[in-house]
Parts: sequence; structure tokens; C-alpha cells
Amino acid sequence: MTRLFLAILLISLFIVGCQKDPSSSNDEKKVQSVGAFIVNEGNFTKGNGSLSFYSFADQAVQNNIFQAVNKRALGDVPNSMTAWDTLGFVIVNNSNKIEVIGLKSWKSIKTIEMPAGASPRNLAVVSDSKAYITNLFANTVAVLDLKTLSLTQTSIAVGANPEELLLCEGKVYVANSGFGSGNTISVIDPTSDKVVNTIKVGDNPTALMVDDDEELYVLCTGRWPAWGDTTDTGTNGGVYVIDPKSQTVTDSILVTGHPSEITYAGNDMGFFLLNGNVVSFSTETNKILNATFIKGTFSYYALEADPISQQLFVLDAKDYQSNGEAIIYDFNGQEQKRFTVGIIPGAVTFVYE
Repeated sequence: MTRLFLAILLISLFIVGCQKDPSSSNDEKKVQSVGAFIVNEGNFTKGNGSLSFYSFADQAVQNNIFQAVNKRALGDVPNSMTAWDTLGFVIVNNSNKIEVIGLKSWKSIKTIEMPAGASPRNLAVVSDSKAYITNLFANTVAVLDLKTLSLTQTSIAVGANPEELLLCEGKVYVANSGFGSGNTISVIDPTSDKVVNTIKVGDNPTALMVDDDEELYVLCTGRWPAWGDTTDTGTNGGVYVIDPKSQTVTDSILVTGHPSEITYAGNDMGFFLLNGNVVSFSTETNKILNATFIKGTFSYYALEADPISQQLFVLDAKDYQSNGEAIIYDFNGQEQKRFTVGIIPGAVTFVYE
């Protein structure tokens, strides 16, 4: 079978439901985890970002696969990757481009150059013919034609410095970080490519997830203190819950500090990073289950749960100068494996069959 990502596995849910983990599919027993792409940012302006691939069957990793196959560097600060059908879309932020690769061959299919000053961050497939891309500095969402792999003329204005975006209940939700000064979610109707609502959340919304009950979770990092201002204490972060039917905030999990990343493991359990640790929380009660589910280090940089293999990938950036590490835990918090990846590993994308 063709390796497929979550989006194509659940394509029937794109318009009527939310983008979910594969464990919510009726074909759960047929789905198997094939591998995980690890996106390594590299050092800013050094052009040494890279892509790694971990095989579940072999329990082994191959590093720097894009350069090995295509005989050229991936670029400056790869930020995220989205897999759809047979293609992988690698967003290379500071190189202002998207590298489209074959999920099996890892060969470059096309390089999509973004408009000057766009600074792309994340991509979400919103239909079988269209994807949206957040542009960090342009404060817009670009529209990509999936049939031609070309940008359209449409540019959707959203809030300041948009980060992650997610399709849920027929609408696309965009986290407007404002680099800490933002506190809104833009809601886009993908049939008209227009913003139809704006929802206020906490300061610095950066990451999104959806649970099995089709509730949307927004991780807000909070505002850091102003540089050099000893009287400014900033604001704490938290997780805000949005009902996509009413498009209103219904609950929140407030914390002390600046959380980052968020991921759903299935079975009413999610994870985020806070103060160097992995925190587990319940999406049934919207309460923290264990603030030190995994006692880590402040170099823990990203995490992603795979509900099919029941594994949690935690990415450790180490000293942010040399190669980082990916650590695999089970959903009981027990370490299973660790392996070296590229410099500043920042995102994981699972593929299935």
C-alpha cells in the first residue's frame, strides 16, 4: 500500500469533521505506523537544516536524507512538514520556500518559492485540491493549488505572525501569535477563502490539536517579559478549549510558565512541554494529569504522539549547535529508544499504511 499521512487517511473527515489522529478512524486495525520524518531546523542563516527518517520496521534512523537523495542542501530553517497522498511538503522558513518531495523516494518533486517577505511556517491540506500556508511576517495565509502545486493569487489576511493552522468542522483555525502580543484565532471558511470569525484566547497562541470529541485545543505560550524591563513580568501560558460548533472558548488549563508544543495521544490524553518537562493532561476533564509525566531538560524542543504505535517522540535540541536527539517513550512514560538526528530537531511527521 502507499504510505499515507493522517490527512489522506481521514480525507472523508476534512469537510465534515476535524483533522484527527488515525486512532479515531473506523479502519484503525488496518492502519500501521511506517515511519517518522524528523524536521531538523539547523542553525539560523547557516543553511544546514536537514530531514531524518525513522523506520518503525527497522527501528533505525537515516539522517540528512534530502541532501543524500537530491545532492543539495534542504535549506535554512526547515520548520514543519505535512504529508498528503504520496507527497511531503517541507516548509523551509528562512529560505522562504516549500520543498515538495516523494514520501517513498524522498526525491524533490518541486520547489515552491514563496513571495518575498512571506516567511512560511506551516501547511494544512483543506480539501483534495487546496492547502493553506501560514506566512509569519506577511501576516497572511497563502493558498496552494494541490493539482498544480502552485500558489494561487489569493492571500488571506489574518492576525499578526500566524503559526499553526488546522481544519476542523469545515473551518480553518489559525493561531495568531503576534510574537507574544497576539491573542486571537482567525477562523477561515475554505470555500470562500475569507475570515469569518476571530476568537480571543490567551497570549501567544502557537500550536493546535483536536481530540476525539472534536474539541479544538489551543496552546498559548504566554508573553515573555519585555527585554530590559525589570518591571514587566510577562504573562503565563495555558491551553484553551474551543467548541468548533459555537466557535467559543469553553474551558482552559492555566499554568505557571511558558508551555510549548501540544499533541494528542488518543483515549482522552494529550501532552505539552512546560519547564523542561512533558506534561500529560486529560481532554475529558481538561485537567493536568501529571506535571512531570517525563522529567526532562530545558533543551526538550518538540514532541509528537503517534496513537497507532502508542509512542511519544520527544525531540532534544541539546546545545542547539550540534546534532540533537530523538527519544521515543511509550504512553506510560517509559523510554523505548533514542537516536541522533540533525541540528535542532523541531518537528515530527508520521506516515502510515
